[in-house]
Amino acid sequence: GEAKSTTSSRSTSTERTDRYKSLLTNYFASPRHPYLNEANWLNARSGIMSEFEKILYNVPNTTMEIQDFRTTISFVPNIATDIKGKNIIVTFAGRNRGKATDEILVIGAHYDSDASVLISIDDNGSGVVAMLEIARGLADAIVKRKAVLLNTIIFVAFDVQNEFSEGLGQTGGSSFFVKEKLATILDEQPKPGFLGAIIMDSVMNYNSSAGSQVLPNGFDKSFPEAFSQVQANLYKGNYLAMVTKEKLRSLQLDYVIAQEWNKTDTRKQFPLIQLEIRRTAASPALFEFLKQDHVPFWNHDNNPLSAVLLTDTSKWRGIQRMCGLSVCNSTQLLTADRLNMLDQVVVTMERFISQSHLDGSIDTGSGTSIYASLFATIFTVLIAYLM
Repeated sequence: GEAKSTTSSRSTSTERTDRYKSLLTNYFASPRHPYLNEANWLNARSGIMSEFEKILYNVPNTTMEIQDFRTTISFVPNIATDIKGKNIIVTFAGRNRGKATDEILVIGAHYDSDASVLISIDDNGSGVVAMLEIARGLADAIVKRKAVLLNTIIFVAFDVQNEFSEGLGQTGGSSFFVKEKLATILDEQPKPGFLGAIIMDSVMNYNSSAGSQVLPNGFDKSFPEAFSQVQANLYKGNYLAMVTKEKLRSLQLDYVIAQEWNKTDTRKQFPLIQLEIRRTAASPALFEFLKQDHVPFWNHDNNPLSAVLLTDTSKWRGIQRMCGLSVCNSTQLLTADRLNMLDQVVVTMERFISQSHLDGSIDTGSGTSIYASLFATIFTVLIAYLM
């Protein structure tokens, strides 16, 4: 595809940052616990639907649907509460939709939160805002630059995070999506392929101070390579973690994401550290990364589906370390560094999509065509995978 000028097409970094601030402030600055903060929870849901409606305007072959489900959560030990949840599912149907050659990609983030006043803007307002901006960039590529979407992409705002249903059979919104929606799609004839799911759960808590990253017990045992990297980095909370599972590489999804991340992070400000889940290295730390919305993909029947989790480790890079000794409100967390980290996630995912799913250019703000310059790499991997 031909490179396009950023002035006439893709949002600039400043425009995106302003949008992040607005969305995070309007919909995610307050806690959104489904039972304890119902009004905030419903406001976030309404805001997400409104944003998706604006994003999808005039975009062909797209749909938005609501998946209703009933589940129970336990926010007080041994006391279960019934909740009516709603997943918001937006599908960009690719040219290969309905064919065996389709390679479906899921991008998801949960929109509820716990009852914490501060952490809810990151966990998981940041993941939802990143997802919305990625969808916006895709829509712009299709409408403004006439890029052709080859393979189907499904964006999902999950309700009732999996962690709330811990010990209750994992009945969060992501579980319902995988079992009832995605499984049906993957069983269609002819059967499509599944490239993988990218789950974003807390992706902007940046802190470059030494000692700002705390590690859960047993981290060194379960993730020895990552532990060495964090230790050598003086326990700075300036990195994003990518959680993967051994033997679930799916087109080396993690490798391609890491490749695009490193090409985007030209100043090397945001290291990407991989945490590979190995069954032989169990510890409390391991289970801290088996609570999020990537797990239902891994646990899908007898056919595990590839998924990666992108996270800043949430509570392990705690609010006290975000705010120092002073008391702060959630919007004070919207510093330039944190918004830049969020933007790093967005731009990396846009580059990834441009490689794996688009026939045409997608401009990430640099004024160059990512697709044109890097497609050969992913195309080689795609061919190797399909043969």
